[in-house]
Amino acid sequence: AKGRIVVLGNKDPVAWSKADCYAPVASLPIVRLLTALAVNHKRTLKQGDCKNAFVQAELPPEEETVVRPPSGCPFTPAGSYWRLKKSLYGLRRAPRHWYQLITTILESPEIGLKRCRNDSCLFVGSVLPGKPPIYLVLYVDDFLYFSPDADVEKHFELSLAKKLKVDFMGDAEFFLGIKFDWVFSSDGHLDCRLSQEAYVNVIVDAMGLTDCSASPKMTPFRSGFPIDVIPCNEMSDEQRAPLIARLRSWCGMLNWLSLGTRPDVTTVCSLLASCQCRPSPGHLDAAKYIGKYLKATAGLGLQYSSRNNSTLEGYIYFPAPNRTPSGLDLTLLAFADANWGPQDASKPSLTETREISLDETKSITGHVLFYGGAPVFWSSQKEDRTSGSSCEAEIKATNGCTKSILWFRHILSDLGLSISSSPTPLYNDNQG
Repeated sequence: AKGRIVVLGNKDPVAWSKADCYAPVASLPIVRLLTALAVNHKRTLKQGDCKNAFVQAELPPEEETVVRPPSGCPFTPAGSYWRLKKSLYGLRRAPRHWYQLITTILESPEIGLKRCRNDSCLFVGSVLPGKPPIYLVLYVDDFLYFSPDADVEKHFELSLAKKLKVDFMGDAEFFLGIKFDWVFSSDGHLDCRLSQEAYVNVIVDAMGLTDCSASPKMTPFRSGFPIDVIPCNEMSDEQRAPLIARLRSWCGMLNWLSLGTRPDVTTVCSLLASCQCRPSPGHLDAAKYIGKYLKATAGLGLQYSSRNNSTLEGYIYFPAPNRTPSGLDLTLLAFADANWGPQDASKPSLTETREISLDETKSITGHVLFYGGAPVFWSSQKEDRTSGSSCEAEIKATNGCTKSILWFRHILSDLGLSISSSPTPLYNDNQG
C-alpha cells in the first residue's frame, strides 16, 4: 500500500500574494492548435506525464517549512516533526515551484526548447541540428508534443527522461477529458477527431436525464423562449439557495464542455450563466433543454484533416469574384456575426407596454477561427453596451474577432509559422 502526503497549506503563516503563487496552465485553444498542426504534418500528438511532479521540485532554503506528520505514521516517533526538502502537494507555492522547475529543464541547453512570448505553456525548439522543430504544450504535469520528424521526438524523450521521471504514453488518447481519435486513410492522409462524449454522459446523468427521450433534431436554444427574459420568481433566500447551487454546478459543467469541443452550445451557456444569481425553475428547465440536446448529439465533436480541401467548402460562401473555395488555399479563416437588440420574441408588440432592461437590449456577438478545417477558437457573449444600429453591432463583433485574430497570429509567429506573415480573411454578413 502507498499513500500521498498532502500539506495543509492553509495554515502557512506566510501571507503569499497571488503573484507569488501563480503558475500558468495551457489553454484549450492552444491544445486544438497543436492538434491542427500535427494533423497538417500527418503526425499524431504524443502524450507524457511527469510522475510525482510537485515532489520533484526542490523547496528553496528561504522557504523552510516544518510540518507535523500524519497521526499513526509508522516511520516517525511520537512528538517528531518533518522539515521539508521537497515541495509537497498542498503548499501554496508548490505549483509555482514545479512550473519553474519544468520550464528550466525544457529551456536548458540539453533540451533546447524556447517558451513562447504569448503563451507561457507553449514551447518550441530545434533539439537536433538540421531537423524540424518540436512543439510542446504543458498543463501542470501533463503535456502533449510532436515533431514532423520521429527522430526529433525520440531524442526529446531520451533527453527529458534524464532530467525528470516521465511516463511517455504514446499517441494521445485522452487529455483534459477530451478524446483523441486518430485515423490514417488509405491515401495517406490523417484525420483527428476531438470529442467529449463521456463527459456529456456525466452532464446528462447529473441533470437526471438518463432515461428521458431526446430528438436528434433539437437545437440547444428553444426558439421563442429567450433565456434572459425568464422571470425570476419571488422566493426567500432559503428557497432559492438550492436552485443557485444546482444551476451553478450545471453551468460549470456546460461551460467546460463548450470550451473544449462544443462551440454549438457556447451562446446559450453564456446566456444561462448570466442568470446564476437569481435563478428560477424556468432557468433550470432551460439548462435541462440543453442537456437533452447534448444527449441527442453526444457524439459530435471537432475533426481536423490533413487534406487541402477544407470541410468548410460545402457550407460557407466565399465572396470572392471568379474564385472558388478550393482555389483559395487558406489555412486560417475567421468569421464574425452579431444580432441586433434583444433575442427573438423578447421585443414587445405594438400593443404591449412593459419595461425593457438595458441588459435585455444588448446584442449578442460571436466569432470563430478555423485552422486545419475545424474551429480552434470561438467566443460568444453579450456586448457591453447597447448598439444603436445593426451596423454598429456587427462592427463590435468584427472588432472582437480582430483581437482574437491578432492573438492567434502572435502565437503562430512565436511558433515560426509562415502563415503569420500573410493576411487573415475575416468574413462578416453586414455590408455597412
